This record gives sequence, structure tokens and C-alpha cells, in this order.
Amino acid sequence: MEYKPQKVLLKNGIPCILKSPGPNDAAAIIHIMQVTSEETNYMARYADEINTPLHQEQHFLYSTLRSRKDLLVCATVNEKIIANAGINPIADRERYAHRASFGISICKEYWGLGIGSHLLAAIISGAREMGYEQLELEVVCENERGLALYKKYGFEIYGTREHCFKYRDGSYADVHLMMRKL
Repeated sequence: MEYKPQKVLLKNGIPCILKSPGPNDAAAIIHIMQVTSEETNYMARYADEINTPLHQEQHFLYSTLRSRKDLLVCATVNEKIIANAGINPIADRERYAHRASFGISICKEYWGLGIGSHLLAAIISGAREMGYEQLELEVVCENERGLALYKKYGFEIYGTREHCFKYRDGSYADVHLMMRKL
């Protein structure tokens, strides 16, 4: 699904454009995923694990724009992509058709400016438009900022998965399973 561009103001007064990234944004999307994965341990992958070939990302973005069940929304400041959020169906089965998974990443430099709230509002609106009935996510238990944002938008913890992440140093992180009915 394509999210039509929308201008929002960040808490510091800087304008930000929310839009669906297209094939021409593929390099920037790969870059933002690498940057955000490097900046925090809360992401599902290490930066060096993000090695999608450019042509494959272009095809993915093209397909997502035309999908009836997938949505990507990025945030741009001065035409630079600084955040990304998306939803995907939990599974390609009729019994799962009412559920979507949610993910978000924001460059650390832009944390605390309200981008997460703007992206989450856009994702929730898009999920409703696509007919989803609930959004689901996993969040590292120590990610207090993420937990606060998700709770602000009505997500509730319904379980905890212990040792969900195993870091390269041998330590583990637990994640909360969260859901929001639409």
C-alpha cells in the first residue's frame, strides 16, 4: 500500500515528510537500516547482516507500494530518510489475515522529536485501511523509550520471550510481546 506524503512538524519545529519509500529510495532505506542497527542493541539484526543487494531492495519497495497487505512509511528531513516503519501480515493464511506485525527504526540523532508518534499514527491508520484487526510487535524489555511509545498508542504486553536475542558477546535480551487491537 502506498502512504500518500504528509507533512508534519517535529517537536523542534523542523518539518518532516512522511511517505512510502519507492524503488529510488532503496539505497537510503538500506543505509537507514544499517545505521539504526549500529546505534542500538534493540534492533533484530546487526548492521553487517544487512546486505540486501540494491536491485532486490528496489524490487521489494516496488512490490510493497502495490501490496494490499504491506505498508512502509519513512520519515524524511531535508529530503534525507531518517526513520522507517512498516507492517506485514503475520502469515499468508486466511486464519491469520486479521493480524499484522509492526517494526520501526529511527536514527538516534532524531530520537525524542515525536517521529515515532507520527510514524505509529500513520501505521495504525494504514493498518485499519487495509482491514487488519490487530498489530503485534516484539520489543526488547530494556527499551524503555519504545515501551512508552507503544503503550501510549494502546499496545499491551501479553507475554515475554526469554533469551530472544543472543548478542555476539554471549549475553541475552528478553523481549515483550505486545499487541494492539484496531
